Amino acid sequence: MQTKRVSNTFAITILSPIIKINDVGFLHKSSNSLNLQIYSSGVNLANIKISDRICVSAVCYEKKEFNKIFFLNEHYDEFFKEILEREPIYDRQNLVTNECGFSQNLSKYSIQYEVCNNNISFNDAKNRIKIIIKELE
Repeated sequence: MQTKRVSNTFAITILSPIIKINDVGFLHKSSNSLNLQIYSSGVNLANIKISDRICVSAVCYEKKEFNKIFFLNEHYDEFFKEILEREPIYDRQNLVTNECGFSQNLSKYSIQYEVCNNNISFNDAKNRIKIIIKELE
């Protein structure tokens, strides 16, 4: 049985203490996994697959372990997946809907998160982490 797979193309900026990327990427979504591939000049820079664990290229982590390394905070298992899927985080805490999507200001974590017209803006001021994803036509 074949699983349905949906792919979208994005301009992706990821800035954190451990990684700095500003390139084009593809997000492939199937029923049981999410795969973010980031390219620069046709070369695959990063391949991040989220299923029961999060794998970066050939190295796999438990989800909280990945969060601790990447976000400098354990957060919760589905945190990164919810951001990539443009869903509210932290059980919709401080969710404000607007004409193009929603925003969340989670001052407890120093996080500003917004989804507007399928574009993502995530900013963790405390840990200096930014994720900006803009859908390309």
